[in-house]
Amino acid sequence: MKQIPITALFITAFFILVLPHSAAAQRLRDAPLKDTSPGYMDTPYYNKMVRDALKDRSPYFDFMQFRILYARTRQYDPGGERVLKTVNDLAYLALHEEDPQRAETALFAYQTEVSNHLANIDVVLLALSLAREDKRFGRVDFFEWMREGLVKTVLISGDGYTLNGAYDVITLSEELLLFSRLGLKRIDTKAAHEGIIYYNMHTAEDLRTGEKRTVFVNTSIPMRHLEEAREKEKSFTLDLRKR
Repeated sequence: MKQIPITALFITAFFILVLPHSAAAQRLRDAPLKDTSPGYMDTPYYNKMVRDALKDRSPYFDFMQFRILYARTRQYDPGGERVLKTVNDLAYLALHEEDPQRAETALFAYQTEVSNHLANIDVVLLALSLAREDKRFGRVDFFEWMREGLVKTVLISGDGYTLNGAYDVITLSEELLLFSRLGLKRIDTKAAHEGIIYYNMHTAEDLRTGEKRTVFVNTSIPMRHLEEAREKEKSFTLDLRKR
């Protein structure tokens, strides 16, 4: 079985709490843009927010800050493909492994991986689907609360009419959910960047009225992360060729 990196976050009661909705007033773009590459001082703070989310029903849980901190952890995965495969594989092992001890280990690894990516809407949606199928994968109401908190935070991050008022996303799927919740159909998309600011300028149709409008989405955090990852891969490849 693929070894999963485990952080210091060991939560045995991961799926037994019911949590309330909360509103986040802070804008994602107001967070400092320094050092958004993975791994650094923010990881312990992200872990603490996971613990806080799990242990109490505070109406003041700051989903905006939660997303910002996640984007600065070692495990941050804005595309989601790697983590979704890992979570799916661990869930399969937990369900189908004949050795009880190995099944229990897989379930613990699953819980840890989900907690490490609890601010990632892709992971939350997958965990919600699995929880609906089998209670071993957690509480449905918990993941519904987390889903709504994450999506609503994107919805209040801007109005989308200008670049300055662009909606902010930290994963690629947040943009898809944004259009779904707004009742908009994308017709055309122009991806661009100005300095360190990356954004998508969409032409969209309102499915209720048929009206067309332009929607700006700030994609700086995921795009900068992906660009940095590509540069590191390119540098590593060149280094290997030199050897």
